[in-house]
Amino acid sequence: MAGSLVIVSRTKPGTYNYMQLVSESERDVILDRRKGDRRRVHQGATPERRYGERRRHDVMTDLWKSGWALVHRRGKS
Repeated sequence: MAGSLVIVSRTKPGTYNYMQLVSESERDVILDRRKGDRRRVHQGATPERRYGERRRHDVMTDLWKSGWALVHRRGKS
């Protein structure tokens, strides 16, 4: 799985343990650490300084459906 990262839902500890066993490196599998929406006050956000979205793939759908998601790592610049 070189160049890939598996994110496992915190509700699937068995899947996390299995993915850790079959992965090439312990850094290839992580447990989803998000607990909820980080923005507490729902108000207009300031305009974005970036030109594009940082996240390339929304993993939430995959996490809800199967309990894990596969994402491709980008090279470091």
